[in-house]
Amino acid sequence: MRKPLGYVVIVLAIIMVAGESGNCLAQKKTTPSPAEAPVRSAPVPLPASLETFYPPKVEQPLFLLRMFGLNMPLTGIVIDLFENDLDHAKANYEKFKAQYLEISKLVPEWQNEYPMEPVEELGTSLQTNDRSKVMAAIGNISMVCHDCHTANMVKVQQKYHWPDFKIITVLDPLTNQSVDYPTLMRYLNTNFTGIGVDLEQGQVENAWKQFEGFRARFQALKASCETCHKMERKYYVDESVQTLIVKLGQALEASAVDPKVVGELSQGIGRKVAPNAIWFICRRRMRSSGGNEKLGIVL
Repeated sequence: MRKPLGYVVIVLAIIMVAGESGNCLAQKKTTPSPAEAPVRSAPVPLPASLETFYPPKVEQPLFLLRMFGLNMPLTGIVIDLFENDLDHAKANYEKFKAQYLEISKLVPEWQNEYPMEPVEELGTSLQTNDRSKVMAAIGNISMVCHDCHTANMVKVQQKYHWPDFKIITVLDPLTNQSVDYPTLMRYLNTNFTGIGVDLEQGQVENAWKQFEGFRARFQALKASCETCHKMERKYYVDESVQTLIVKLGQALEASAVDPKVVGELSQGIGRKVAPNAIWFICRRRMRSSGGNEKLGIVL
């Protein structure tokens, strides 16, 4: 009887999680003491040759598409195995191995990221027709993918998928001037942080002004999302965040402002919106494009 595809996916997920958990446990056992810990080196930049496979050099993200294609025969092995179709499982293995070798040569700087030992191990395990050995071998391959993705995927997304935030302009409601996105985010973060700073200093009126600036600029942020996103936003600017902002305003308008309530609401907004996190992303993007702007503060 054929196993449902969902069952196969669950099995794959369990193997990947188990492999990662085992990897984490191994790291915990071998974590050196602070005195023995090595000094962290600077982040490794992406290979220059990778640009050949992404816009604007080409119309489509070819490297990404090849990686998607590599998943098909690897997952096909599992599907065929649980359908008791060993011949097609072996055929998918040959396809996977061939594509794996081809992709390993596309970016010379990454050739060492494609070890052949786990792939050969998978081929050997298929000859035994032992599902447990095959799944264990696939788990080892998944860890090869995992380690490379952990080191490089975010950097690739930042460089080739995300737009340059500096080209997005937004009308700042406080200055009535068009500013680029990173500048708006700095202003927004300044107002948001200023609420707590002024309140801690006993300057309730200034805290309220900072809140008004934050609220107005947050609405500008919400409108700016449509520059890139056409679908309804379910994060950063959704109704749950809007509700927290309203409650924060009400707390600051109280006859006796309670710093604890304001702090809890601010933390709630921070967790959902995280202006600092958004600014960090923008800053990372600016650094990758060579941007170097001064901090601007407008209340």
